[in-house]
Amino acid sequence: RLASSNLLDSNRNLSLKNASDQELLEMFFVVKIFTSNKELSPHTLKAYRTDAKTLLIFMNDHQLGFRDIGFPEVKAYNHYINEKYAPKSAIRKLEFFRRILYFGYETQFYVAHLSTWVSKPSSKKGHFAQPDSGQVRELTPHDAEHLIACFPQVVKAKKNREALQNRNLLIGYLLYTTGMRASELLSLNWGSFRINRRGALYADVLGKGKKHRSIPIRGEVKEVLFTYRESICAPIEWNSNDTTPLFFSLYNKNDIETDPKRLSYPALYKIVKEAVTLAGKQSNISPHWFRHTFVTMLLENDVPLAVVKDWAGHADISTTNIYLERINQDDSFKHLQKVSIFQ
Repeated sequence: RLASSNLLDSNRNLSLKNASDQELLEMFFVVKIFTSNKELSPHTLKAYRTDAKTLLIFMNDHQLGFRDIGFPEVKAYNHYINEKYAPKSAIRKLEFFRRILYFGYETQFYVAHLSTWVSKPSSKKGHFAQPDSGQVRELTPHDAEHLIACFPQVVKAKKNREALQNRNLLIGYLLYTTGMRASELLSLNWGSFRINRRGALYADVLGKGKKHRSIPIRGEVKEVLFTYRESICAPIEWNSNDTTPLFFSLYNKNDIETDPKRLSYPALYKIVKEAVTLAGKQSNISPHWFRHTFVTMLLENDVPLAVVKDWAGHADISTTNIYLERINQDDSFKHLQKVSIFQ
């Protein structure tokens, strides 16, 4: 297909010198996205498609094709993204733009190295709500417990009411006490849980980059898990081969045992948002706030940095260290009070 489409040069190397805009975009996804070494999650793929859509809409609004892009257009798109999106989203969208421009240069679609003119904003990693705002996306232990208590209260349906309430309560407890990402929580199966030789319960999680990790489950959460299991008549014995979703929709299912539909992120997000409203908390709280709260809570209780990194599934310990730096900064006043300055 490549040869017949004139996408190979005389040395049989990929060349998009005479390619169309559509061929550039298609080949970029084929060569740079879908054939990467990492197995991409649905969330990541969706983000790539969203970034491509943002770029194409901008080009369409300004009657541009990929061939029309030069220094002024790069800077114009740069300005547009920085003005419209928060730093984290802007960084991702501009990185997508930079990569496709660089791919175009590599394949002779562009004769100039346009990707060098893309400038991404700086952004703080971790749990800050906005760069330099000082506001962190986490809850106090009291607020977290109060919010979790509201999770069962958002259930309005009469059908399967008890099971839904138990499900929601377990969701809250797992978010708060394990630090799982929302995608990790929703991908849990009954077979994800196991009891070790000492009788402790663990959840085996598949995290970012398809990396496995095990997270210990607290006794209080274990009790909530058992209550939920009884309310939906799930199997009594733990079976590592059981791929039945832990969390699923109960509204439209008469028979839970037949092909339960896994709970979606929008459904989880709705549960959290409705609980936030009931609790009277700030409206920008999302499921991810519990993850930040979990990491901070562990470090404040002197759990070793390396252990926290492993439980949270951070790729690099520097990410975990960001939380510790903020905690140490908050504790600086307490340290000052211990020093005798005035005699």
